[in-house]
Amino acid sequence: MKRLLVFVLLIVLLTACQEQPTYVDNGTPGQIRAVFFFDDNKNGVMDDGEAGVQAQAIVGIAQEISCPPTSTPSFVDTDASGVHEFKNLKPGKYCLYLNNGFSPTTKLTQEAYVSSDLTTMVFFGIVR
Repeated sequence: MKRLLVFVLLIVLLTACQEQPTYVDNGTPGQIRAVFFFDDNKNGVMDDGEAGVQAQAIVGIAQEISCPPTSTPSFVDTDASGVHEFKNLKPGKYCLYLNNGFSPTTKLTQEAYVSSDLTTMVFFGIVR
């Protein structure tokens, strides 16, 4: 009886510990809004009063398991407020990374999980 109890508890624990998906896929796309800002106090957070950065060829994106990705993406520009939206993305894990021509206050590569019908925010801080 003890062995049966131990076996059942082991199965329950293994089932409960399995990784749950970190995104929702109901068949519709999602998006990522990447925000680039001047991190004046260099704390890695976009605080009130810190402005977005309009820049050319600043961010790349790849849908890969590894981050940084093994493929080389095209870098894209931001708008006047430092935002670039990646639209109509298949739900799943993405890797975004900052063109290393900038001095970052956040990580150069960041993982983002896209869920159907939702916008995932990713922030990149850089030094003026």
